[in-house]
Amino acid sequence: MRRLLWVFTAVLFTACSGSKVEDGVKLSGQLENYSDNSKIYLERIDEAGTFRVDTTAPDENGNYTMYVPITEPSFYQLNFNDRQYVPVILTGKESEVIINAHGNDPQGFSEVSGSYDSEFKNQMDIVMQAYREERAQYQQAQLRAKRSGDVHSYNAAVNKMIRLGVETEKELKQLIWEAAPSLAAVYGLQMIDANNNYAFIDSVARALKKEIPDNFHVKNLLARIESGRTLAIGANAPDIVLPNPDGDLISLSSLKGKYVLIDFWAAWCRPCRAENPNVVRMYNKYADENFEILGVSLDRTRNAWLTAIEQDGLPWLHISDLKFWNSRAAKTYQIHSIPATYLIDPEGRIIAKNLRGPGLEAKLREIFG
Repeated sequence: MRRLLWVFTAVLFTACSGSKVEDGVKLSGQLENYSDNSKIYLERIDEAGTFRVDTTAPDENGNYTMYVPITEPSFYQLNFNDRQYVPVILTGKESEVIINAHGNDPQGFSEVSGSYDSEFKNQMDIVMQAYREERAQYQQAQLRAKRSGDVHSYNAAVNKMIRLGVETEKELKQLIWEAAPSLAAVYGLQMIDANNNYAFIDSVARALKKEIPDNFHVKNLLARIESGRTLAIGANAPDIVLPNPDGDLISLSSLKGKYVLIDFWAAWCRPCRAENPNVVRMYNKYADENFEILGVSLDRTRNAWLTAIEQDGLPWLHISDLKFWNSRAAKTYQIHSIPATYLIDPEGRIIAKNLRGPGLEAKLREIFG
């Protein structure tokens, strides 16, 4: 699983100060830490960046109030003194949203109530925080087991971490589906593995398109989905035809009838070389089970390519046009970093992406037993 952080580029926009007009959604709250110079900025996040739309200040008791006209659902953040930022999703349907905060500590206390979408977002954040904490424990257990040579404990920790990922993703997907169609669903989709959940993301996006089709965040989501449609799980894998080290053309389609792991790698890629022993182990285990690997190198020279194959003892099929990132296969499969893998079933359909380490082992064990 991959998690995308709530990070935005600050673009300041001249705004009216201390809005008193009771028109729009009421935002109110109390700060724990404030001074005579404290400022509270409301900022909206859209396609051009982060815009400051209103400014106010806390009263002598740390209380504040502002009214915000909302024309469409949007991501906002309350910026307290350019120190603490509290995200909130506003749709225009809220009557009052209460945002209490420390006010001067980037990691300080904050709470949001009165925003349906923000409540879902907060639940998702809680799930992810619990996941990160538990995952860190399993990573430490793996490290201790590896240092002591305890293979059983190491494998147990790996399997627990895999199950944790599966359970967390299931919980997040349930929250996302309950939140849809809302921007909370857009937020949550950033937290799940897009490679292996394309159909789910597509279904959520369709619900969002029906409800708020002109929203920038929804349009952006739909564009990303469309660009990945040809390489989604379940899609037919585009063919690859490139020369092997002897100059003979090898095609992916010629391997139809087998499970094929397309492995994008290069001699100069350290993570690729570090992963190779695990891939060799998997190949040796399942080579007689209708399993093949097609190594697609992004090297630039034939010598570097062949030397790495020999040094790492890679016994499977290898192809390359030696064009680095301009490789035809890399462009077809939208490869922007390596190592990268696609697992293809005997009918030529994509069934998994970016499997490495324990993830690759678990998937092959699921297929072959």
